[in-house]
Amino acid sequence: MFKFKLPDIGEGLHEAELLAWDVKVGERVEEGQAIAQVSTDKVNVELPSPRAGVIAELPWQPGDVIAVGKVLAVIDTGEPGNGDEDSAVASGASLSAPAGKQAPRARVVAAPAVRRYAAEKGVDLADVSAGGPVTAADIDAYLSGGNAGAAKAEPGVTLRKLSGARLAAARRLETSWRTLATTAIAFEVRGEAIEAEIARLTSEQENLRITPVSVVAYGLCQALAQHPEFNARVDNEHDTLALHQPVHLGVAVDSEDGLLVPVIRDAQKLSTVETAAAIEFLAQRARCGALEAGDYRGSTFTLSSTGSLEKATITATTPIINFPNVATLWISATSQQPVVVDKQLTVGSLMRCTLAFDHRYLHGADAVRFINTLDACLRSVGEAG
Repeated sequence: MFKFKLPDIGEGLHEAELLAWDVKVGERVEEGQAIAQVSTDKVNVELPSPRAGVIAELPWQPGDVIAVGKVLAVIDTGEPGNGDEDSAVASGASLSAPAGKQAPRARVVAAPAVRRYAAEKGVDLADVSAGGPVTAADIDAYLSGGNAGAAKAEPGVTLRKLSGARLAAARRLETSWRTLATTAIAFEVRGEAIEAEIARLTSEQENLRITPVSVVAYGLCQALAQHPEFNARVDNEHDTLALHQPVHLGVAVDSEDGLLVPVIRDAQKLSTVETAAAIEFLAQRARCGALEAGDYRGSTFTLSSTGSLEKATITATTPIINFPNVATLWISATSQQPVVVDKQLTVGSLMRCTLAFDHRYLHGADAVRFINTLDACLRSVGEAG
């Protein structure tokens, strides 16, 4: 018997919620075959079987929260076992009633962080749930006497609850907004060099889509190398800012699961073409639901853009910092606007941008210096990209 223990599937995570089994007791599985779907605070994950064999025990049911290191499933590999293994299997199975013999109960869907919050407040999630995923706001409403989780739609009203990746993103954004002293500076950069670089690379790369995000990401990495205090992660527990030399660039991607932020590792080492290829690869995986937990880990700065979506002219926004990053940059599409060159009014290309940053560690003067460097890098992006 092989005891498949829940592995560490995320940065700093200690537990996961079982969403569904992909196999049944008695079913034959091959090594690498998906056997379960679990949800963490960050991402939904499909777990493959580490061994080939027959499923002997599935001691959990969907909705259970399982600690890392606990026996998730037992697989009969056909290899000789011993009494200690049998005892360990029984011990693991006793964490929950054996599959098929569990007392009926309603499944309560909630992220592990929400379950911990409920435990801290002494709240039974079954009392809060109305069949949809339970959030921290539902628990607060329940404690205040207004059970938002039990709300029912009135005629003409549709209730939409957060779940899955959207719920995980919501929790992170809420943490960012509550704990960081966020401020922002909106500015414009000239877009001629960016557009020229896109045209040049597009003519050279027939099978690769070169976008403004790719070009800006390359120039951004150059600027971050000169301002490492912006390429950093916040440690609220120790009131510390960790400055990083490598740029692990988070790039916001719009998907059916909401806004996802996969990470490009060591982005400062990539050319513009390599950056474009990395962004396209991650974006495709995000949109088909193929991102893994490791794809989200360790970002040191985040770049977001509304350029591909814009119909109206977006002039500014206030992006929420992707905690624990210390700063986030938003960019718009480039557009033709009136500009003054050598005291003459003419038409030029402009890209609108907003830099959001944590004012506890970075001040306005720091932000202006960084923006000046970024502007210079984007004006000369074609010279080194």
